[in-house]
Amino acid sequence: MNEQALRAFGALIVKLQSGASLSRAETRSAYQQIFRNEQPDLQQGALIAAHVCAPPSVESLVGLTEAHNDEWDRCVPAMPPLGKPHLGIVGVGLDGLKSFNVSSAAAVVAAACGVPVHKVGAPGMTGVSGSADAYALWGVQPDAPVEAAYEALPQINLGFTTPVSPRLRHMGIGRVLSQMRCKTMIHLAGPLGFHSGERHKIIGVPAPPVGELIIAAMQQLGYTRGLAPCGTCPDEPGKFMDEFSNLGPTIVSELIDGVITQYTVTPEMFGVRAAAYAEIAAAPTREGNARVGAQTIAGKRPGAYEDLLAINAAACLHVMGACDDWADGTQKARAAIHSGAAWATLEGLIDLQSADPKAGRAQLNAYL
Repeated sequence: MNEQALRAFGALIVKLQSGASLSRAETRSAYQQIFRNEQPDLQQGALIAAHVCAPPSVESLVGLTEAHNDEWDRCVPAMPPLGKPHLGIVGVGLDGLKSFNVSSAAAVVAAACGVPVHKVGAPGMTGVSGSADAYALWGVQPDAPVEAAYEALPQINLGFTTPVSPRLRHMGIGRVLSQMRCKTMIHLAGPLGFHSGERHKIIGVPAPPVGELIIAAMQQLGYTRGLAPCGTCPDEPGKFMDEFSNLGPTIVSELIDGVITQYTVTPEMFGVRAAAYAEIAAAPTREGNARVGAQTIAGKRPGAYEDLLAINAAACLHVMGACDDWADGTQKARAAIHSGAAWATLEGLIDLQSADPKAGRAQLNAYL
């Protein structure tokens, strides 16, 4: 390794260790070197660890996101123009109140309501399961070409991509994420990335201050509309969920055309009852969460699970201007679930992103 490059990178680690924040340019450069594997593993891990312990900075988060975008653009083909805005939805994770893979299921329901959604997700990093686990267990081929997700969008309003796909092993983001099982700033920057030219996004966050950080970064990155929800539970004070909550109030940071607002919504505003955490708590296994998600999409889990899914799908419609208010969005989400449209959308995704659609559909239907 070049000694000068080693020392310059090491100086950034020391800066973070001293309690200072990196500038936008410094962060972008540092993570470009990490994603391109231009520093030794020990230096890479030291900077990632020091960064998460440093005071949070919007400038540094934006710089990391730009490095993420640089690497994504270098390794992933650009999506052809869709002709209309589409949505990204992701939960950061790292939250204290775990449920089934809500954003994964909400993407399916929102697509069934007519909202184009490119869902990007990884396997579970700090929880039982992540979006990549859910979709793979539902029968969607985890190593399907990225182009297949792009082609699915105009056909069924839904496509799925995971950065840890075997097809993306040449991408530094996937290499790093596949090795991480702890909280990092990459968990925040990855969801902020532009994965298919999207400028509308929901990023669920694990604590209210993170929502303010995320939405400020979205503003600087040039998003048109964004939501950063953080759900609460009165029975579990100090713990949060990285999605809209049907347990209690949800603290929301929102970006609309450059203007940021913060407000709180309640389950009653969506037209649902407040549930207890035990009614929506995560299953202990990936397969258990996949079963709950599949059955809820199919309309076979009425009650708290369906309420949680419906209000998060309603948030998708809200961001895209496809509903009058929260309650209207919830009703439209329920209609997509009970009409079978959501289930048909998930089956359609299997058909378009699986080498063996018949086997994929059988795998999905086994959960019913």
